[in-house]
Amino acid sequence: MTGWAEAILRDTWSRVAEIEAAVGDRFPLSAEQDQWRTTARGSWTGGFWAGLLALKAMAEGGDPAPVRRRLDIWADTDTVCRGLIFWYGSGGERLGLHPPEPTTAAVADSLAQALDERLGAIPWGTALAPDGPPIRPDGAAGVIPLLRAHGHHDIAQRHLETHLRQGIPTWRRGAAWLLLSAVDGGRPSGDLIAQWSTPSDDAGANAIAAMALLKANHPNGERLLREAATGTAEYDGQTGLRVIWAEFFTALGAALLTGLVSADHW
Repeated sequence: MTGWAEAILRDTWSRVAEIEAAVGDRFPLSAEQDQWRTTARGSWTGGFWAGLLALKAMAEGGDPAPVRRRLDIWADTDTVCRGLIFWYGSGGERLGLHPPEPTTAAVADSLAQALDERLGAIPWGTALAPDGPPIRPDGAAGVIPLLRAHGHHDIAQRHLETHLRQGIPTWRRGAAWLLLSAVDGGRPSGDLIAQWSTPSDDAGANAIAAMALLKANHPNGERLLREAATGTAEYDGQTGLRVIWAEFFTALGAALLTGLVSADHW
């Protein structure tokens, strides 16, 4: 009974085509009344656009490789967000849509080498939002599966454990990122999952948490995914937005339910 998930995908592919036409060679970030705010380099969200194009290519054809290659500008930057950028941005490689880009493995190796023994984690870095603590709730997302996929299991485990010891943040998107990281590292706890017994008011957080719960085979995953598909998101102090990570994770969850992709791909 996945008709509703198939409908989500149909709507998403239509929106993606409209977004492509609107943003050209830039990366979409967030939209208010269908007017997309964009970035030239993709920022921390560039991988979600590349991943969304890979999902659409699986369903309808297309080549996500050019957008994936444009992410390489981030390969040597000092930010743990390279995990988000390169894990989700490289989905087309794992789906067999195009050959692996050498920077995917290189970024995994670079992140592993950046482990700070004193912190027990890879620090946040200086390239994006440098004013803040070196360990943040969203600092493990994407990093854990990218490290594990390239053989850095011990470092992935240490990085995750350090983030889990910080506790569950009150910031809902942060709690969603931490849950997804825990699921990707095989460490989902009852306390983390219990945060999502009811949806948040942020479709972006709901979409991330829905994907985590679907991967964990938890029944609340489908409920959250439906909420994400119909809600709006919060970002940078604004509400009522569409955001590219909500578009991506909602599509990814629906693609998982319909069998378009498997959890192993992401």
